[in-house]
Amino acid sequence: MNKQKNMQKSRYQKVLVVCPGNAMTAGPEALHQLVERMNVLGQTAAMVYHPFSQAFATPPAYQKYRVPVEKYEDRSGELILFPEIFTQQALKARHAQAAIWWMSVNNFTGVRYQSPMRDRLRFLKNKIKGRIPWRGIDALQGLPHFAQSHYATLFLQDHGIDALPLSDPIPFYTEASYLEALPERLAQAQRTNRIFYNPHKGAAVTAQLKAAFPAWDFMPLSGFNRQELAQHFLGGKLYMDFGHHPGKDRLPREAVLHGCCVITGRYGSTTNDVDVPMDPRYKLDPRAPHFLADFEREVQRIFHATAESQSDFAAYSRTIANEPANFDAQITAAFLT
Repeated sequence: MNKQKNMQKSRYQKVLVVCPGNAMTAGPEALHQLVERMNVLGQTAAMVYHPFSQAFATPPAYQKYRVPVEKYEDRSGELILFPEIFTQQALKARHAQAAIWWMSVNNFTGVRYQSPMRDRLRFLKNKIKGRIPWRGIDALQGLPHFAQSHYATLFLQDHGIDALPLSDPIPFYTEASYLEALPERLAQAQRTNRIFYNPHKGAAVTAQLKAAFPAWDFMPLSGFNRQELAQHFLGGKLYMDFGHHPGKDRLPREAVLHGCCVITGRYGSTTNDVDVPMDPRYKLDPRAPHFLADFEREVQRIFHATAESQSDFAAYSRTIANEPANFDAQITAAFLT
């Protein structure tokens, strides 16, 4: 993609974005999206893979972003943007301005919501292993911060840090050509009473629900490319996610965009109406004594009043479709003057 004409001046001579080498999950893809859009909008940016002592190629799945790749250099006049998993490295910058992009709050805090004691031990273990500063977030007070989610914004505010929003859109599904063709596919969708879930998140709750409702069709989503995933979403009615939602997760957004209803727990980013803007009836607490009854009630409603239930997610779907434009606006506000 060619650079757009932009009369604004770049705030930094260059932005280096640090990404774990050979990693292929939502966070690394967001980092590649960011570098691509920065260059398109007029802020020179390049990817730097970590560990810095090793050489990495851009993973094949992310080569479509055509990001420049450079070696790590700590140079005056430049910004080095670190994801929250590399806060210790950010504190080592001496000449460049270091900054943190918070994509997963819980990667830093270690919180998983199952056991407060284990959460505290996990946080202490990460300190001992040097994954986070010994002083915790207090050590990061002097750096610029960017928040992928409203959940991250609130977390940072609680610690006296103001962050600029920088929220990546879901890839592929929010491209203009895809969105243009989507209404016809939604109208033609033949849906069954199928419940999708991520087998890597909320496994204990998923097992509980599958045991309680053995007659229902639960389908794990794993190993599918984006075309296959879309086809599955268009053939079912519900996606459930009882993971810890450390940021603005992608699967719930992908499901909603394809006409699925969504039920989540009340953890992390699902606790606010900015990251997950849906009716509270679809946000259930697995710890509540009436959880199974609440889940059954909402699922039966989705199965038997599907169109009415889908309408509850219309505003959420529109928000998702607007994510690319919002991302560009946030990049412009943060990096161009």
